Amino acid sequence: MRKKQQILACMLLMTAGFIVLSGNTAAVALDETDLFVTLDSSWEHANEGDTFAIRADVKNIGEQTALITWIRLENIPDDWNVQPPQHLILILQPGETQSCFFVVERGATDATIYATAQAYNAPVVQSNRIAIPVNVWIVAGLSLVCGVVAYREVKTRKKQKK
Repeated sequence: MRKKQQILACMLLMTAGFIVLSGNTAAVALDETDLFVTLDSSWEHANEGDTFAIRADVKNIGEQTALITWIRLENIPDDWNVQPPQHLILILQPGETQSCFFVVERGATDATIYATAQAYNAPVVQSNRIAIPVNVWIVAGLSLVCGVVAYREVKTRKKQKK
């Protein structure tokens, strides 16, 4: 029953949004505008299982109202969990900024993530990228292996010179 209520509420909100748009912006609905999106994270997110928040700020930097703007996180590995998967902003007035929050549970895979924002009358834009770091033990292991390989290579070259 709860699912039906959520769907009905979404349908009512979208209908109300379209009614408002038809009265206020019908003459400029096809004119394009520009968006700007930034990404920021909080809390610790270096280890598998860490849960952290990501804020995406979307600003309409154009001169027209942005209609039906979708914001998504991109380059998310399959073993991560992102809630909600995307955000919808029905109307974004010129100069207006809205924030969207994502809760991410990190998996074992490392990634560099970013957000995209696209409106009905604005092209897709990408945010800055946030690198979710590699586990410290992996870096230490790789450094050790590289150090041993470099040491053996130097030793081999010194023997060849003699």
